[in-house]
Amino acid sequence: MVTVDRAEWDEIYAALACGERRELLRYLKDVQVAQFEEVAQHLLKRENGSAKEKPDAMRIRLHHVHLPKLVETGVLTLDSHQNLVRLTTLGSQLPAELTDPSMIPSPSAGEKKRALD
Repeated sequence: MVTVDRAEWDEIYAALACGERRELLRYLKDVQVAQFEEVAQHLLKRENGSAKEKPDAMRIRLHHVHLPKLVETGVLTLDSHQNLVRLTTLGSQLPAELTDPSMIPSPSAGEKKRALD
């Protein structure tokens, strides 16, 4: 198991604040390694329901924003020569609840009220 300090967790949480990056990590947890274009197409389909809408904008965001942020946190690597995106050991060990908030149980009404008090 990879050891992560508090500052690194802060960076990971900040990176996971974006839904596209969480989706990218969910996808890579399934496939482990993917071509850059496969990742872009997956995100396009998830966002638009069709891979034909705004592909250039997605590729630019992926290349200049999302991938660098996730590489910086150490959860994935990018081999720009082969255009491969790969989940790191740290990325594969992230709890599923961090990338898929739907897995977190909803609090009951009483728990919500206590939290607000």
